Amino acid sequence: MFFKFSILLLYFIIIAYCVQGEPEDENETLKDSFDNCRRWLGKSQSMTIKINGFLLYLGKNITDLNIIRNYFKNNPATREKQASIDLSVYGELFKHICKTRDVSVKTWALYMKVKAAIRTLEEAILLDWGDYD
Repeated sequence: MFFKFSILLLYFIIIAYCVQGEPEDENETLKDSFDNCRRWLGKSQSMTIKINGFLLYLGKNITDLNIIRNYFKNNPATREKQASIDLSVYGELFKHICKTRDVSVKTWALYMKVKAAIRTLEEAILLDWGDYD
């Protein structure tokens, strides 16, 4: 438990440093986030992910589930991409969540990285759906 708390504290320090540092290219941030998501899901870096895996990475959060549902409802052409989310679709969904939550892509990506470092896939699967953020 102490180890997880130490990691969490370290990531918050990194987040604070990055927010004050030079701006990073948003595309690079999204690519890094997508790679982290795939690693966390146990996928190779050349594979796509499914919507369920993305929702697990987000922490089975009802708010994010509703944001994604609304996105697909309002963008019917992208519905078929739920089964095979690549970097492009991941970026669209991630930016839409950030916009809806009124948070920067960089900040949210770092936050998700912290959550992924603290919670395993198996722990996320056991979570009930809720609003944890």
